[in-house]
Formats: sequence, structure tokens, C-alpha cells
Amino acid sequence: MNTKPSSVTVGVVAAAVVVLSAVVAYLLYTIPAVKGLGDKVKLPLFHGASTWVDLMLFVLMGIVAVAYLATRRDGVYAWEVGLRSIAAPLWLLNSVLGLMAALNTWDFTGSKESPLSSVMQDPRLVAQMIILLCVAILLLLDWLVLENRTHKAIADVIFVAIGVVLLSDIFLDPAKRALHPDSPVLNSGFEIKGPFFGIVLSVLAITLLLSWLVSRYIGPQIAAPSMPLPAEES
Repeated sequence: MNTKPSSVTVGVVAAAVVVLSAVVAYLLYTIPAVKGLGDKVKLPLFHGASTWVDLMLFVLMGIVAVAYLATRRDGVYAWEVGLRSIAAPLWLLNSVLGLMAALNTWDFTGSKESPLSSVMQDPRLVAQMIILLCVAILLLLDWLVLENRTHKAIADVIFVAIGVVLLSDIFLDPAKRALHPDSPVLNSGFEIKGPFFGIVLSVLAITLLLSWLVSRYIGPQIAAPSMPLPAEES
């Protein structure tokens, strides 16, 4: 069965992504300058919102991977491929944005240490670096090593489990978040919370639309349906 979306569907999705991207840009524009960081606060807030969305996608990918292992349905695997294809590259992008945000706002901390030295003292950021390494390994396994759907789904589940364990331990213990133990967003007024959560919802909608498009267009082609091996000729 041909599951590729029509050109009209692709156009509608593209238009929706453009509109939602414009909403994100507008919300960033409305974020007021804050004491200390000034307008530099916009980049960390966008990075934070995008990272929240990425973590949601990874968790959803793990759930879908488990669902595929349980059902072996092609449509479920296509969704897993779609989520993986968007979430993993987005984490690489978020890591770059996080580094840019840290370097751009570092003078606000007043620290005499280099940013790298302080990063290594913050278990939360160390965990993000470990997850980044795991993402690279996951992409390597997906693209170059693993060919079997089951093995790819198991790799996704293991990756998500590692990420959940690492981040759960850190976020449940404020003492392990050296650079900002209290959430700077949740402790802010609506002028920060409103745009932030608007960006989260908009980016989430964009990534889910793109994941769906990948699942419909590319997913079923990445791995052929599992078939029994042909019998050996006598």
C-alpha cells in the first residue's frame, strides 16, 4: 500500500510549519529584557523550550518503540522512524544552541572560571553531554550498523531508558543542578511563562507534523517488512 502523502498534504504541512515558525518568532519578540541578561535571555529561553520538546519526542519515541516490539505493526514502526528522524538531529541542534547560549550569557555569572570548567561541575550538563554522545551512537547504529527493525527498536528503548534515568536523578535533586538549581522560567512572571509555553506548544506542533510527514513518506521505505528467509536450494 502506498502511504506517501499527496503534494497537497505536503503543502498544507509546509504552510503550517511556516505559520507556527512565525508564531515562535513573534513570541520571542514579545519576551521582555530582564535584569542582568537583557535581551540575551531570548536565546536561553528558546533553547530551553526546544529542549523540553525534544525530551518529549524522545520519551514518545521510546513508548512507540515498545509498542512496535509488542505489535510488530508497520504503521507503528513508521512513527518510530519519524520521531527518531526528528528528535535525534534536534538534540544535536539544541546542544549547539545550548553552547551558544552559555557563551553568550557567561559574563552574567561573574565566574572567573572558563565555561567548560563549570560545565564539568554541573551534573545536569554532564548528563546532556552523555545523552549527546548516545544520540551520536544511536544515529551511527541506525544508519550504518543495524538493519533489523527489532534491533533498531531495542536500541531506541535502551537510549530512552538511559536518558530518563540520567535526567530523572538530576532533576529530582536540585543540588545537582549547579548553574541554576531553581527553574528560572517557572519562577518568572507571565511575561516570561506565557511566551515560553507558547513556544513549547508551537515547536511541539512543528516537530510532530514533521515526524508524521517522515513516518508517511520515508518510514515504510527505510526497512522492508520482516519476511522469512528463503529456503536453501537442495
